[in-house]
Amino acid sequence: MRWTKPTVVATLMLAALGCGKSEAKKLTEVRECSRITMDAQGAAVCLVKQFRWKETEALAAATRYQQEQDSLAQSHADSAWRADAARHKKEVAQCAADPSGEVARCLVGYGWADARAGVAADSLWRHDAPTHRSQVTRCTRQRQMQAGACLQLYYKWSPERALAVDDSIRRAQMR
Repeated sequence: MRWTKPTVVATLMLAALGCGKSEAKKLTEVRECSRITMDAQGAAVCLVKQFRWKETEALAAATRYQQEQDSLAQSHADSAWRADAARHKKEVAQCAADPSGEVARCLVGYGWADARAGVAADSLWRHDAPTHRSQVTRCTRQRQMQAGACLQLYYKWSPERALAVDDSIRRAQMR
């Protein structure tokens, strides 16, 4: 058989394709490196050093794997959260009735994440917006103390919300 240029090129290409790693092998290497590091950057370094990956491919694969794992963990957490919906509803009701007015802090006491507790507290706050508007009106009419102090003292507003009202009133007066 006579070797022509196209035959040689085709043979070399087939040989090069056969030398590459399979997707299963690559995934095994990514998992191995991700187990021993804390982030995608560390896993990429591991892939480069231990398995001789190219840096760009290693970082892309490690980042993709980390995102998949994060997404899966969030999905599990959300599912568990929805499964406990009845308990969470009771906790929100108990914290809404708490005389301190610190709904978010109360929910964190039940083990809620700060972000979820803040969102729930804000939702309850918006639900009672008409009541809060009338409280602000009553406190701005009286002259014995600042509105924020009045809101904290008589209506158990959180310091953050009361100070925000004070700041808003001051800005409005400056205009």
